[in-house]
Amino acid sequence: MSGGVNLFGYIRAELGVGESCRLAANSMENADIPFGIMNYPICAARQEDLTWVHKEIKEPLFNTNIFHINADQLEIAFRYDIIKRRFLENRYNIAVWHWELPEFPDEFAASFNMIDEVWAPSTFIFDSISKKSPVPVVKIPHGLSVHASQTIGRKYFMLPDNQFLFLMMYDPNSSQTRKNPLGVISAFKLAFKKNDSSAGLIIKINNNQIDRSAELEQLKNEIAGYKNIYIIDKVMNRNEINALMNVTNCLVSLHRSEGFGLPLAEAMACGKPVIATGWSGNLEFMNERNSCLVRYHLERVGQDWGPYKAEQFWADPDIEHAAYYMKKVVGEPVWCREMAARGKETIEKHFSPKKSGQLMKSRLNELNLL
Repeated sequence: MSGGVNLFGYIRAELGVGESCRLAANSMENADIPFGIMNYPICAARQEDLTWVHKEIKEPLFNTNIFHINADQLEIAFRYDIIKRRFLENRYNIAVWHWELPEFPDEFAASFNMIDEVWAPSTFIFDSISKKSPVPVVKIPHGLSVHASQTIGRKYFMLPDNQFLFLMMYDPNSSQTRKNPLGVISAFKLAFKKNDSSAGLIIKINNNQIDRSAELEQLKNEIAGYKNIYIIDKVMNRNEINALMNVTNCLVSLHRSEGFGLPLAEAMACGKPVIATGWSGNLEFMNERNSCLVRYHLERVGQDWGPYKAEQFWADPDIEHAAYYMKKVVGEPVWCREMAARGKETIEKHFSPKKSGQLMKSRLNELNLL
């Protein structure tokens, strides 16, 4: 069996775990790692990203499997024969897992039985999984490459030309409570009046294939009377998302927890300032010099939100501090540009496809798999 990687994942799906799989493919290509892709189509998202369709295979070809399928889903994939158990045989099996809280759930433990190793995209995930893992855990951050179209402007998104635009993006399938768009809306309302034409806020919602009508109604109620807050509720392709980041001025994420925080890193790669909760996986690439880290205090989750159980902890961001930063990035453009430039440099230097691919190749060589 030849040396290389069978990459399993949501390679066509237009959501975060799909994008992480595509980033891995790009990093492996940059590092000249032989690979083929086994598309895993079982998820509630549009499946129209065909960027890597030319690398898709029907059967594993190589001696290493890398699964970009999270721990809560991997065991299910084998239990119901969605992925054949024979694909594991005589191969080294690696899982790339995301998790957003300090304690890795015991109920995910069965997935360890399928694998020989875990790759964690951030120190936060590494620390969480390492405490429970019976197999080696290795940190290999994502490699980012964001190409924004210069031909798609604000008019395409029906956005005003003359406003400083904040952007908050989230997928309801990733938990609205964890992503906390209501916190971003509250901070904006604290920073700017409803008739203030100098600044606007965009709430971009992905994955409208899931019925979140009650949550959407709640958002609409929160922004009632604010003509400078806009909701975009549609699935966009990668080019559109990159263009939206490019035509806006600042990304805001008042998350309660993140495993890595891809949109934050992508915005920094685009040279945009980022305001974000100063806790969890985004600290892999964010610091006081290259971004606006919002104060927080840790609190119990308090009730079960999907996989996020009541007894765990996450952050409650300081809304007033976030509002302060919103006013500051609008009012101090020179400071803002300098900080954003440092953020862009951080991503280019430490989180490039070349850097990530080299880490992958080094580990695979260490295991004598290439």
